[in-house]
Parts: sequence; structure tokens; C-alpha cells
Amino acid sequence: MTVDNNDEIERAAGLVEAMIRNQGIEPETVRMAPPGEGRAWSLMRGSAAVAVFLRPPHEGENAPKLRVVSPMVKVDESTRPELFKALLELNASGLGGMAFALHQERVVLVAERRTTDLEPAEVEHLIQRVGVVADHYDDQIVASYGGTRVGA
Repeated sequence: MTVDNNDEIERAAGLVEAMIRNQGIEPETVRMAPPGEGRAWSLMRGSAAVAVFLRPPHEGENAPKLRVVSPMVKVDESTRPELFKALLELNASGLGGMAFALHQERVVLVAERRTTDLEPAEVEHLIQRVGVVADHYDDQIVASYGGTRVGA
């Protein structure tokens, strides 16, 4: 059975919006205009901003993706090598399907999975976990390596 990508994105969007409602938030108040096609929402988890994206498959992929991103810290140029080493070590320590990355000179935490067979508990887990981990590390990174916490 072939699933239409638009139908799959809408199904996944329903799961995301149900999770948002379960947090006592009306989804339309946190919707964003995503880059390109797809759907997006912006949430706060402690001091961490968490963006949730649904996007169509890229060339070579067979399903849309759910991507959860938390922009955490604008990098201090003077400590880049030490910071990057520490982030790679944290990635290797096992972050449970997440990874630190650099995007537009900001440290971000990213988790992604295809939407095929996506369950409500997985949506909640990914969004909550990215928020908790980002909230845990953002102040630690600034204290140890400088920079500015995003959203501060």
C-alpha cells in the first residue's frame, strides 16, 4: 500500500497538534510558517526553544520526516575548538537518538525520524526529550565555553 506524502504529513501533524493540546496549548498559537513545504510549530521547554517540523521526503527518501530542533547557544569564536570537541564527545556518549550540531553559528540539538508508523507516544517523547536535554545543557555550555544562550 502506498501512502500519499501529503496525507502522511497531515496524519503526523494531527499527532503533533494533539500532543501540543495535551500540554494545554492551542496549536494555532504556536504554528510557524516552515521553510518550503510542510508544517511547523515553536514551543518553549524551560529555557529552551523547541521547533517541530514536518517535511516532505527529500530525493532518495521514502517518507516525510519529523524533525525536532532546539537552537541553544550562539557560539563564542574564542572557544570553538574546545566546544566542538565537547559536543562531539557528548554525541558519542549516547543522547538517545539526538545529536548536537551547528546551524547558523548556533549550537542546536536535533532529533529526526520518518513519520511512517509514528505513534503519539513517540511524538511526545521526541519533543519533550529534546526540550529537556537542551534546557539541561544550554546554561552549562555558556558557563563552560562562553557564547550567548539563544532566546536569552
